[in-house]
Amino acid sequence: MNRPAPADGIVVSSDPSRLGSVTGSPILKVMRPATFALWFILTLVQAVAIFSGGQKDIFVTLFLTTALFVGVHVQFWYEESDQGARLKRSLDKMRGSIYEDDVTGLPNSRHFVFELRRQMMRSVRNGRGFSLVLTDLQGIDQRDMPKALPAVGKALRRAAGEGDFVAHLEGPVFATLVVEDTGEAMADRTAATVKLLESVIPEGRRKQVQPVASLTSYQGELEVRDFLRRAQRDLAAARERSGRGGPLPSSSREFSAA
Repeated sequence: MNRPAPADGIVVSSDPSRLGSVTGSPILKVMRPATFALWFILTLVQAVAIFSGGQKDIFVTLFLTTALFVGVHVQFWYEESDQGARLKRSLDKMRGSIYEDDVTGLPNSRHFVFELRRQMMRSVRNGRGFSLVLTDLQGIDQRDMPKALPAVGKALRRAAGEGDFVAHLEGPVFATLVVEDTGEAMADRTAATVKLLESVIPEGRRKQVQPVASLTSYQGELEVRDFLRRAQRDLAAARERSGRGGPLPSSSREFSAA
């Protein structure tokens, strides 16, 4: 699918090659031997011209080609140095934090909105449908989230199909974009998602924590916020059916303004 090849059927943004890198550019790898060959040939030609009494601008050309050669090789030397490696790691971490959630390692809400918009445009063009599954852990304690959320994220990633997109929105709310699954199969999948979340909850917490999942199929909305509002209503209805109704987390309300 996308920050941006699927891994285990999930598009995740932790692959640095998707976000760009300061090293390993194919163009720079080709330029290194190419500039050396060009510099060597021009140096020979210019040396012959100088010794045979050629024009003075030959020295300028020689200087420029030598500067190009030195510049490219300094770039390669820096990339292979420890300082260059540290800079690369820092840049990759900074780029990853834009699209990746720090707690779960999944795509974050910003990446999710980008992918949702892409799926909507694709569906409008070719008519291929998709659905959004929102999951929530009602009653979870804030102190349990650092351990619970990564476990939930891993479980959802393992359960997702090829081409599906899993993201952590905020708090206990996760989203899965499911491509071309509709009807009875999706209803079964939503129920299976609830059971999957139940298996992740520690036994001592199952009375306090209630997993909820809602299913929203794309119906041709042109605006992301319109589709997300409908998805939030479906999640609110699922919460009511679970017997623990209440306001949606602030992250979900903020999402409607995306």
